[in-house]
Amino acid sequence: MIVQSFLGGRPGQRIEDYRNSVPRYVKVLAIGKSAESIIGAFNRNRDNVLTTGPLDPDRRQPMDEPVNGIHPNAVIVVYQKGEEVRFPFQTERTASMLSFVVLEEPNARSHGEPNKTLKAIQKVADLFVTTSDQEFVGELIENLAS
Repeated sequence: MIVQSFLGGRPGQRIEDYRNSVPRYVKVLAIGKSAESIIGAFNRNRDNVLTTGPLDPDRRQPMDEPVNGIHPNAVIVVYQKGEEVRFPFQTERTASMLSFVVLEEPNARSHGEPNKTLKAIQKVADLFVTTSDQEFVGELIENLAS
């Protein structure tokens, strides 16, 4: 016997006070200037997308460190392949979900030894994606932040 019940007033509605009934905070980090410009547009569209300001390169902080006292529910790291890797964060497992997106140029060929920092982020990431579609970053932010 199959029993169906509706926990809210109508099916398809969010359940009030459920943990996902409010938008989640997503922290977006960029590695390189190209990635910074890509994520800059997404930060303007939502109040719950967190980015960090200028960082102290001598003090490595956790990737999911709070921004203005707000703890992120998810962290997205975006890297444009071929850019210089300057990443002032610890590459350790985060308490929140960690996604790592590597953007490649279409028809680009892999060459050279991967950077140790990039490999370390890939190892601890819950989701690792290599794509040439920059719109994927926006879709991922939208999905995680809604």
